[in-house]
Amino acid sequence: MADGVVRGRGRLWLAAGVVVLALAGLGVWRAVDSPGTSPVVSSSSSSAAVAGAAKSASGLIARARTAGQWPGANGLSGVNGDPILDAAHVDAFCTARGRPCKVAQTYTDRTSYAAMTSGTSWTFTFFTGFDGALVISQGLVPTGGEADLASCAAGDYDSSWRDFGNLMVKYGRADSVVRLGWEMNESTMAWRATDTAAYIACYRNAADNLRAANPAVLLDWTINGHGTPAGLCDGLSTNCYPGDDYVDIIGIDNYDHYPAATSKAVFEKAATAPEGLTWLYDFAHEHGKLFSVGEWGVVSGTGGGGDNPDFVTWMHAWFAAHATELAYEAYFSNCDQGGVQSSLYSTTADCTRNPESAGLYRTLFGS
Repeated sequence: MADGVVRGRGRLWLAAGVVVLALAGLGVWRAVDSPGTSPVVSSSSSSAAVAGAAKSASGLIARARTAGQWPGANGLSGVNGDPILDAAHVDAFCTARGRPCKVAQTYTDRTSYAAMTSGTSWTFTFFTGFDGALVISQGLVPTGGEADLASCAAGDYDSSWRDFGNLMVKYGRADSVVRLGWEMNESTMAWRATDTAAYIACYRNAADNLRAANPAVLLDWTINGHGTPAGLCDGLSTNCYPGDDYVDIIGIDNYDHYPAATSKAVFEKAATAPEGLTWLYDFAHEHGKLFSVGEWGVVSGTGGGGDNPDFVTWMHAWFAAHATELAYEAYFSNCDQGGVQSSLYSTTADCTRNPESAGLYRTLFGS
């Protein structure tokens, strides 16, 4: 997000008090009482092999996509779980839009290093039944742990990153996308790059150790769109790029705010300006990397364009035009007070409605 304005990511609850998750602001807490080229699957493949192919991020991303179409037959289009980070809520959204999701975007618990690495098994168990690729947004330090970035850069948490890689393998999600240290150019992130060199060193240590335990992981380096404060990444997000050897996908979080897309000209100007959608896509293309939009949506919260179906139209057209190099995109559904209020299909009483955007999204992404 731009200009240092806090974008709430919503609270996420599981009923009955068994597991409670909250993703408020930029922190996550949890209380637990108890537990290219398409891969070819032959007609004689076992159900386990078929299920494995359906969950393989690298396999799904490698499938050929047609320029000018999105999602088309092979485009990875999905959503986060809202209000709960689980397969059921992803599936509910995708049923409402009229097309199954091939990607689900989720987050880890960030109350401590242990919670966000070895202790985040719920991130995977909540998506056990999801037949699609998993995209995991993983911070570099826990909430409130800004001072830990230098320690991470020094290698003090290398074993924790190996623990996270081992956990991905254990739960059968080794071949997933991890948005490692995403939005480092956003002023409320605990791992924000006030020290560019420390951020890069921490990212590289995390990447090396995560890959050592889980060579199948795909690492996605994602910025916050539309602006980088002067005190982060020395004023330009790409100053924080950790290098081609540490990145598989380059991505952006792109919402209809700061600025709101009041016209196609405004949308295109923001896209081509530094920190914009097309600007970063060009950077990814120059580095030979696929591109992602891990979070996007209309914004009926502060600074946004409200129920803006035009924004949905322009994003869809952008995805279609860049389909061959677009690894995935995931709509961000949020109904939390103080958040972006981007929900399309939620019917809860406290949720801002975006009916025009919802209808057009269903038409464009559900067919």
